[in-house]
Amino acid sequence: MIADTALDQADDAALVRRAQQELPYRTGAYEVLIRRHGARLRGLCRRWVPDYAEAEDLAQEVMLKVFFQLPRFRADAAFTSWLWRIAANQCMDHLRKQAARPLDLLEELPDQSDGGRNRSLTETELDAHRLLALLAPEERMVVLLRLFADLEFEEIASALEIGTSAAKMRYQRALQRLRETVAPGAVSAG
Repeated sequence: MIADTALDQADDAALVRRAQQELPYRTGAYEVLIRRHGARLRGLCRRWVPDYAEAEDLAQEVMLKVFFQLPRFRADAAFTSWLWRIAANQCMDHLRKQAARPLDLLEELPDQSDGGRNRSLTETELDAHRLLALLAPEERMVVLLRLFADLEFEEIASALEIGTSAAKMRYQRALQRLRETVAPGAVSAG
């Protein structure tokens, strides 16, 4: 198990190089990458869609894309920027597919009839989903990457292939819109 310990201690760039050599026949380095970044990825997806099972499916789709595209990853950017770009694109694609049936969070609450497999959303989580649903998809993604994936603006810009100032502007615009929704008529503090 020394090899597993070495993999766990390797940085992302080393793991990517190793995974590119190993995939699809051996998955050790890929699995370490997914373990390392999977929780934040799942968190992002759970905040993108309120249904737990649907969010898990979305995260799995991202992980599959990473699995199949990793051998062609050129490392022009950090692995994490590439991962978040794939996640953002999957989330946006999911939103486009859902456009045919718009999500009304007041009517489409997660199904609780599955014996507890889907966890229920708390009122706070439901309120957060309702508020985030009011944002334009591009603004929502910046907010999620900043607040829930804990990325810096430079990382967000790289992941979304926009400028850093554009990422900051979208974030500020989104926060202002959320403030106006929560407290209509409140004066902006600048």
